[in-house]
Amino acid sequence: MHGRLSRIVCAFFSAALLLSLLCTPAGAAQGQAGQVVSVALSQAGYTEGADEYTKYGQWYGISKGYWCDMFVSWCASEAGVSREIFPYSSSCTAHINLFKKMGRYAVSASRGGTYIPQQGDVIFFYDPTLSPDGARATHVGLVLYTENGYVYTIEGNALPNRLDCSPLLLSSLREDDQEPPDYVTVNHYPLNAVQIHGYGTPDYADRTPLVLSGFVDLGRHAGQSEIFRTLSDEGVMAGTSTHTFSPNHGMTRGDFLTAVMNLYGLSGWSAETQPFSDVPAESACYDAVMTARCAGIIQGTGDNTFQPDAYISGTAAQAILSAALSYAGLEDRTFSFSDGDLAYICGSYTIRADLAAALYALLENVPLPETFPSAITLNGKAVDWPALQVNGSCAVPLAVLQEQFPALTLVEGAEESALSPGETSSPPVPMAHSERVLLTEIVLGCEGAIDLVPSFVCQGTRYVLLRDAAAVLPLAVDWDGSTKTVALTIDPSEPQIS
Repeated sequence: MHGRLSRIVCAFFSAALLLSLLCTPAGAAQGQAGQVVSVALSQAGYTEGADEYTKYGQWYGISKGYWCDMFVSWCASEAGVSREIFPYSSSCTAHINLFKKMGRYAVSASRGGTYIPQQGDVIFFYDPTLSPDGARATHVGLVLYTENGYVYTIEGNALPNRLDCSPLLLSSLREDDQEPPDYVTVNHYPLNAVQIHGYGTPDYADRTPLVLSGFVDLGRHAGQSEIFRTLSDEGVMAGTSTHTFSPNHGMTRGDFLTAVMNLYGLSGWSAETQPFSDVPAESACYDAVMTARCAGIIQGTGDNTFQPDAYISGTAAQAILSAALSYAGLEDRTFSFSDGDLAYICGSYTIRADLAAALYALLENVPLPETFPSAITLNGKAVDWPALQVNGSCAVPLAVLQEQFPALTLVEGAEESALSPGETSSPPVPMAHSERVLLTEIVLGCEGAIDLVPSFVCQGTRYVLLRDAAAVLPLAVDWDGSTKTVALTIDPSEPQIS
């Protein structure tokens, strides 16, 4: 089988440190089951070499060959769990039989079982079309936890699984020569998934679970941890469970469209908007799909379907993002989307890590404003301007600057050709369920000086980024670190000062 570059760099090293702490056996802090899982998580992203060489196989004595079972056995050995508690094996079928002889095997829900797997259990898979009686298993992994009807696993000799099409169809179409090298990855399956054979339940001396923190499945994507955390925390793109983001997995079309609508805070549609035949009102993505269709961001197919449960392709994701940017009045941007490891089966798709990177880049244009935390002085005197902070920059109402510089006008790039002091404008898109603001560029002019200035509308008032607006004004902006004050100085020769 950017814009936040410094934060991302720090996050990379923080993630590495967190993973090393998270995945190191902690004696009394966790039981044997947790120690086995800790070891397994520390291997996330490990990739096989030529001819399926792995260190797990070398440890077992079969350096080249299918290594999923040798991986779980190696994890138990590294955690100090004996064979008497956790039998070691290189064969999934033989491994099941060892657990059965110990009286420590439970069949899956799809095979009539009622057992709910626990952290540290060994999960076995099979193909019921090839082995209807369950006599032959084909794959194995370790259980991380169960949540909301899914079992989360960590597996070696694996690729991220697909949940958008039948597992039996996937099994019949897989071709080793079309796939990249296998690696250690975290997957998840419905508890009643037909391909789950059952669970080996080692008689651990202590089942105290490993306490998980943050997303534990990032592996080779650890450097993007800040991106994933921010999107999740800010309600744009959720993880796949409490502790998984599934960066190498696909994302359904419905989930991605929901993330885009979350990003721009779009919600609502006209009575004339026609629902898609395959997106019923009870669907989790119904609101997002109806909103996007009303806005013209999506069109659907000739048979009035949207295919919300299919994994989205890079081409389709780019089309949705471009349409959303156009609707928001923003310049189009092009992103790179990698093919998923199993993209050659049942239609191409891209990966959640790349989709997240695109959404994160666009987040810069829809920041969450906060009250500006520092004082502002103008020619040495404190002013009481209703300033906001966006992306770490100070923004002030355009009308405030126009009171100081009456010659300052908005010459193009917004709804009005000019704004008088105190005049407000409406945002170009409805941001009905979001506190975000849409950051665009407007052209400001003053006494012959003209420049592009980042701007947004918040609660009916247009703001401009102060340092950028100062470029067209006789206005110097300095930061006094000792007093944490923004000091503004107006050229005393400027005749326009009021």
